[in-house]
Amino acid sequence: MSDQGWIKLYRKIQSSFVWTNSDQLKLWLLILMKANHSQNKFLFNGQEIVLNSGQLVTGRAALTLEMNQGVQSGQQVNSTSVWRWLKKFESEQMLDIKSTSKYSVVTVLNWGEYQQSEHQVNINRTSNEHQVDTNKNDKNKEKKDTSSKPTIDYQKIVDYLNAESGHKYHVTDKTRGLIRARIAEKFTEHDFGLVIHYKSLEWKDNPDMAKYLRPNTLFGATHFDDYVNEARAAQQKQPQQRPAEPPHLTTEAGSAGDAQLLAELEEKYKQEGDVASER
Repeated sequence: MSDQGWIKLYRKIQSSFVWTNSDQLKLWLLILMKANHSQNKFLFNGQEIVLNSGQLVTGRAALTLEMNQGVQSGQQVNSTSVWRWLKKFESEQMLDIKSTSKYSVVTVLNWGEYQQSEHQVNINRTSNEHQVDTNKNDKNKEKKDTSSKPTIDYQKIVDYLNAESGHKYHVTDKTRGLIRARIAEKFTEHDFGLVIHYKSLEWKDNPDMAKYLRPNTLFGATHFDDYVNEARAAQQKQPQQRPAEPPHLTTEAGSAGDAQLLAELEEKYKQEGDVASER
């Protein structure tokens, strides 16, 4: 058995009989962790044994030894109890046991349905074992999935709102949720810049409206589309007024990785008295 990788454990185990006995639960987890994740061929007492996924070769004494590792002598279990629990698992159709005079092959039933589909197996084989390398592959999968999604720079958006409105809002979970929801609707971070800029021009000097220069109002689902269209219309009416154009918080594609544009925004902050440090 490899000590790398992971196993799936379903919450419904809480309604199983093994949940009521900590030693039985430990034994079941031990079996799941010892089971092979792919077909494996190795030597056991000079005899070649082939195991499929979900199988392990073991014995009463071997399982008892592993169950008692690190356990105080007064709390250790005996081999008779271990074997009785194992046969209980078999009677409950959780596993199947095929025994010889030297060892037993334990097969976890429905292993392929519940475990194998999400395990990645390392292609490097040795004569004794086939190492499972799920940790490495899972990390690579995480990196791949992350790189395929646009990164949202919440802080840049909120900082720009503070710079334009004169407020000091923080990046809260609610604000992140509003921004994520609009991005999911195919708006871009540049659209946020347009809304912030033009609504600030329209409302900042109006005592009755200045209080609405806040994430909950500007980024909410009810009016965001209207605000974006109003801002674009205002931008088209005054194409010659470059200072009136909001900075691109990101590219039109919605990616937050454009270093040049972010650098321009940071430079704007410095020129306006380093708004971020005032917060």
